[in-house]
Amino acid sequence: MIRNMLPVLLLLLLSGALSCKKDNKFPDEQLDPVNVSIQSTNGRIAVPAGNNYTKTTDYVDIPVKIVLSATTPKIFTVDVHVNNDTIIHLIEQQQLGNAVLLEETYYQLPKTAEMRFGIDTFTLPLRISMQAIEKYYGKTLALAIGLSDAGKNNTLDADGRSAILLINTDEIIQQEDIHYLFFTGGGSVFGQPSGTDHILGTNEVVLPVSVTLGGVPGGAFTVNISANPDTAQALIDDGTLNGSVLLKEGDDYSIPSTLTFPANTSTAKFNLVVKTEALRRNELNKPVLALSLSSPTRHLLDSARSTIVMQLDPSRLIETDITNTNISYKTQYENTSNANETSGKLIDNNINSKFLLFDFSTLWAQLEFATPQTTGAYTMTSANDAPERDPKNWTLEGSDNGTDWTILDTQTDQSFGSRFLTVKYTFSNQVAFKFYRLNISAVKNSTLFQMAEWRLLKRP
Repeated sequence: MIRNMLPVLLLLLLSGALSCKKDNKFPDEQLDPVNVSIQSTNGRIAVPAGNNYTKTTDYVDIPVKIVLSATTPKIFTVDVHVNNDTIIHLIEQQQLGNAVLLEETYYQLPKTAEMRFGIDTFTLPLRISMQAIEKYYGKTLALAIGLSDAGKNNTLDADGRSAILLINTDEIIQQEDIHYLFFTGGGSVFGQPSGTDHILGTNEVVLPVSVTLGGVPGGAFTVNISANPDTAQALIDDGTLNGSVLLKEGDDYSIPSTLTFPANTSTAKFNLVVKTEALRRNELNKPVLALSLSSPTRHLLDSARSTIVMQLDPSRLIETDITNTNISYKTQYENTSNANETSGKLIDNNINSKFLLFDFSTLWAQLEFATPQTTGAYTMTSANDAPERDPKNWTLEGSDNGTDWTILDTQTDQSFGSRFLTVKYTFSNQVAFKFYRLNISAVKNSTLFQMAEWRLLKRP
């Protein structure tokens, strides 16, 4: 019986649907339109006014409210725009007090607002960079926001289609909240090295330069770095840095073009790389250079400390090879089979020659100086072939008399990754010794020993 009634039910439902379509007296295009406006007081929106904004370390978020005369019967969009000419005109007419135009680079504002079905208000999100608040602290930031082209026959309120947003910066933050960016130690002539974190090298010296962000750190940002030779030269010319010599970027030193501050970081560093040749050339002078910060993507520059003048001390930065300033050199054993591969090749400052020793068990090589020398580094260079002959375990020792030895550095299980590879070893030592001895106790895997160079370096 139920099966027989199904065709009847379907017929009734279809008949009802057709009837509804026929009797629809309110087609989509005949629904009553709504009137759209920006909520304001006499065309102006003051911030702060109550709790009409939220603030983070990096942004101020302002909800610009759009109100409708009734709930939306259907979805439609409204175009959003700004009118800088309006603000400029009002400022010129002195109608906005101490206001300045909020520049486009400092804010984010949607270009359209989509009105969903059934709503009578819409919040337009306006995000302003805290950099603008800090940059124009003490002034009022002004922005003219307007609506246009309300779709689907909806209308814009004649008085509410635009509003002027006025942000009182000194009510958003206090002066001590401003994030200033500056060179650590900037604002005066800064002597380098200032600590012990620099890296000395044969061809270059690496000096870390620190930049500080005042205030509570927020999101990541970058700041540009550039040379400022005019500032340094002016101090030389006026006698402030009398006797100093200006270093040239590119020829004498290099710096990165930008510095990145990671999120939630108050200090970041970049490397100033100075060529040792430039330091040697100006060893009797105090070479100088100046660096400047510019264009941070967030926060402000401290104008008094955004440039730093650095005066370098070559005597504390030059690493000197003292290998061949000794008065005596000898080794435990000598190669008597090949005059081209004798012990002298180990310190001839030529990586293309080598000291080769047969029947290796142990070997020492010793330098004696006319006067005690302080050293904190040495280099070892692998020879041309047979990596199994490379030294693997050794110690470096110092002595006052050539009899009693102090171990300065110990290396075990060393491996040279390629031929003619120079490896530098550093150690902490402030004692001057007259004798230095390299004691090699094992090679990689051979009965022969070979090495191209051993160089002893004097560190400041």
